[in-house]
Amino acid sequence: MEKLPPEEEACDIFKLVKNVPVFQGLFLRFLAWLAHKTILGYPIRSYLAKHNLKPIEEMNHSEALTFYPFISPNEENSAPLLEFNIDRQTQFLQKESNKSEHYKSIYDYYCLYRSSKATPVDLIKSILKKIKQADEAEPKLNCFTQIRADTVMKAAERSQQRHEERKPLSVLDGVPFGVKDEINVAGYSTNGGRKKVQPLNEHDSDIVRVLQSMGAIVIGITNMHEMGMGVTGINIHNGTTRNPHDTSHVTGGSSSGSAAAVAAGIVPFALGTDGGGSVRIPASFCGVFGIKPTFGRWSPRGTLTMKSTVTHSGVIATNIADIALVTGILNNAVPDPRFFTLKNQPLSLYHNPSTTPNFDFNRVKFGTYSDYVDGCQAELKDYFFNNVLTSIIGKGWQEVKIPELYFAKIAHMVLITSETANEKSILEEEGKHLSPSTLIMFAVCSRITFEQYMKASAQKTRMIRIFREIFEKVDVIITPTNACLPKMIHPNSLAFGELDQMNLLKTMWFVYLANLCGLPALTLNMGYSKSGLPMGLMIMAPWWQEDKLFAIANVLESKLPKLKKPLRFYGI
Repeated sequence: MEKLPPEEEACDIFKLVKNVPVFQGLFLRFLAWLAHKTILGYPIRSYLAKHNLKPIEEMNHSEALTFYPFISPNEENSAPLLEFNIDRQTQFLQKESNKSEHYKSIYDYYCLYRSSKATPVDLIKSILKKIKQADEAEPKLNCFTQIRADTVMKAAERSQQRHEERKPLSVLDGVPFGVKDEINVAGYSTNGGRKKVQPLNEHDSDIVRVLQSMGAIVIGITNMHEMGMGVTGINIHNGTTRNPHDTSHVTGGSSSGSAAAVAAGIVPFALGTDGGGSVRIPASFCGVFGIKPTFGRWSPRGTLTMKSTVTHSGVIATNIADIALVTGILNNAVPDPRFFTLKNQPLSLYHNPSTTPNFDFNRVKFGTYSDYVDGCQAELKDYFFNNVLTSIIGKGWQEVKIPELYFAKIAHMVLITSETANEKSILEEEGKHLSPSTLIMFAVCSRITFEQYMKASAQKTRMIRIFREIFEKVDVIITPTNACLPKMIHPNSLAFGELDQMNLLKTMWFVYLANLCGLPALTLNMGYSKSGLPMGLMIMAPWWQEDKLFAIANVLESKLPKLKKPLRFYGI
């Protein structure tokens, strides 16, 4: 590359949105309407494109193009997939579960059923009542957009019969979970948070099919930011999902309903999708745990993100053991069919002696980029340095430099917006039903050229090489998950949405790099702000080393503050 920002400006990504106001209410609606008028909207579209896309013209290098950030597993790290049967599952959870004062884990459900202290029918009935209570209170929690109570109860009855016969399919048998509105579930429609209701699905997505084959029960479809084009969870069609810790603040997005349902104690885990932090952001803002695995870990078949080069499904839960269990089950069952080498993908459960035989937390080499962390709000930055790096990690961390972040951010923006908004049929058929902020994103996308997409793909190649070099020096990279706390919900945003570029940038400050490069990344709660809002901690590891993430997070979970009971809690 011939031209780079000066070293002192490498972290100054704020210039991307400098002096850009927050657009809300009727003015945002008018701006969106104007942007899509053929003649009148031309100056608006040109301004948006010039403002958002000009930096990509500065990219001038001869890198090879990387479309899917698929990194083949090293042969020495690969192993045949083991049968992850019920005995292995129970042994794993017995050993690894960190008990919570408030939340019921997957293992708690299993023990209740095994001891006959509760039945799947009783607990599922109770959960359905809790969901109703959560939406009868003001403001509504709005975690779920679709629930088929009859279907759910039939699944509970089948699970109860298996437990009575002492023949559960797995530790997940009878355990409820939520599914984001981008992942197909048979009998439900997959709407992507949009107003227009799509036809009912005839088949499950691959990941849902596997979980249901083990007896897990889909309790319903969870709310999300429309088309994943935002990080707040504000949805003007289905109602905005509220943060259980403080309903006047956002949950984060786009997997807002999944994170809120888990944080409120309604379900022990939920599925989401993550194209720019969309699992990790709401998990962080709602004070729970979330993972985006290595690109290619799971099949995207049956999801709205099948074609994406940056998006991957993920899991949100209230403890690391549950995250590791669900991830391990899905790793074994549904590798991405697009990449044939995944037949022998590396195992990811951290209790497996073949991958972490002698794990020692004190010997882990943590890396962080202090200058970049300086972009965080003061309270987040101070807590991270004082309570995590100094108090817990101590001398086990070192400084790393991540160059070209300015260009990396632009490259990710070009890729995710063009891939998400490339469905022109949606704009043509549903344009009048889309929210103003989504329409504006379509307007920006319409100006992205083939050449710009190629430059972004070349920058992806460059960043993958940069991270290869970094991971030769450190085992993992650790940062706050976000550079800001959950923002307050403005009343004008509830009816028309909002466009807040600075909040978007701050919220995605660290998370997008894992999407651009296909790296596995996990968020866990590191503590709470003075106002009681959760603060997330993110760990990013080399490709296929989820086992390392789980091992490290398991130790950190025991050293960091216990999860607090949120103000809006509906646990069983």
